[in-house]
Amino acid sequence: MERGVSTDVIEITDLSKSYGSVQVLRGLSLRVAAGEVYGLLGPNGAGKSTLLHLILGFLKPSSGSLRVLGSSNPDSVRPQIGYVPERQRYHTRYTAREYLRFIGEFSGMSGLDLADKVDIELHIVGLMNDADRKMSTFSKGMLQRVGVAQALLCDPALLLIDEPTSGLDPGGQREITDLLTNLRDRGHTVFLCTHYQRDIESLCDRVGVLAGGKLATEAVVRDLRALGDGVLIQVDAISTELRGSLEAIGRGVICDLRTVRIRQNTPQIQAMVLHRLLDAGAAIIALESLESPLEQLYARAVRADTSAHRHEYQTNSSDRTISPSPMNSPAPVIPPPPVTRRPNEGDTLLDELLRRGSAQEPTQRTGSRETGADDAEPNV
Repeated sequence: MERGVSTDVIEITDLSKSYGSVQVLRGLSLRVAAGEVYGLLGPNGAGKSTLLHLILGFLKPSSGSLRVLGSSNPDSVRPQIGYVPERQRYHTRYTAREYLRFIGEFSGMSGLDLADKVDIELHIVGLMNDADRKMSTFSKGMLQRVGVAQALLCDPALLLIDEPTSGLDPGGQREITDLLTNLRDRGHTVFLCTHYQRDIESLCDRVGVLAGGKLATEAVVRDLRALGDGVLIQVDAISTELRGSLEAIGRGVICDLRTVRIRQNTPQIQAMVLHRLLDAGAAIIALESLESPLEQLYARAVRADTSAHRHEYQTNSSDRTISPSPMNSPAPVIPPPPVTRRPNEGDTLLDELLRRGSAQEPTQRTGSRETGADDAEPNV
């Protein structure tokens, strides 16, 4: 990135992307600063992976501008970007060390420098003790860590991560969260796409919500944490006198006949409420969390987008006129349009890597059969 030009690693302005008649991104604008961990939340199908592929240059935008590391040419900065896709595929007949060395050689690294770099990244992701095991014996969480090590091989200025904990069991999720926390503490600039809110709460500095193809809202995660998680306390009964005593604790304490809601909870406020309930002889039936501030932020953004789309659909539907057709006439069959590919659009880098990989891929032979032919190509 050119010095003095911008402190933003990612600069996106009014970005749109369509697949035929399907518009995925609609005027998206956002910024990610150097050294920041930015989390983009959105439901499945919101366009998060499409956005990552645009940043990497695998896809071309339909309109708008995109600058990464100070450049509007993705090809020129791609070697400075590490990418961890949601669905990774590996040549699992190799060990983790062999696989990373192959990826390093594919990227132009070699010799002792490559061997030392592979060992460093294996240590960072916690796989040093398993470096010489076949990856076919690895758990999903271990394979995800191999993917992070692969992304770190080039000492990236920017790390892109797509759904890091998707498909992992709770233990694997904790492992990946701890690993990414370590990367955050090392000062990496990270752009993280997920639909898991816990990933955002534990890892990110700022959060944005992608809805309707746009950035629906943004917030500083630290400010959301400061609001505290709400708590709902269920009791057998609350008298009028007790209700007044509880609500006098603070504006965030709200009562009815059988429940107490603490909207901006702190340990001190919760302790005061529980003490007054117990002193009054109220039987506490249950204590559970309300929606966190991040959950509320996300829910409001998605609800607003859903309402907007419903209004748009109803408006467009009211403008349509439907001509009557004979009762027994069959509905016309409309053939699908031919699939066309625009020049310079598509996964051009992936095509290039597949061509190069077919010439450089290490193989093992058993008799006349080449093993591993059914393995997918590595993500580079």
